[in-house]
Amino acid sequence: MLDRRTGQLLEKLNALCARAAFCIVEEGELLSAGEDGESVKGMLGFLQDRGYLELGYAEGGEYCVRILPEGRLYFERAAAERREEQRRNRRETLCGFFGALLGALLGGGIVALFVLL
Repeated sequence: MLDRRTGQLLEKLNALCARAAFCIVEEGELLSAGEDGESVKGMLGFLQDRGYLELGYAEGGEYCVRILPEGRLYFERAAAERREEQRRNRRETLCGFFGALLGALLGGGIVALFVLL
């Protein structure tokens, strides 16, 4: 999983490079509040190392970027993982509830048997 800032950068790049294989983006387009050029360059390097994008060149605050399939599909996969995690949590919660209910009923039944006998 990517951290919040790197995910936002990848989302911006996906929006900027939606129509072209390689696109040229200015550093100013990629900056968010509280970031500088070095942090953007570091995040781009991180994304390149992980196979999310390819950098053609990076000179003077200008980047030639190509989003790889892994980078284009990242958000879809993350959403699918969140949905699967929610299903798993719901299933575990229901199993825990019904297991506790069954245990309480069986325990109460055993106690009632001992009291009646």
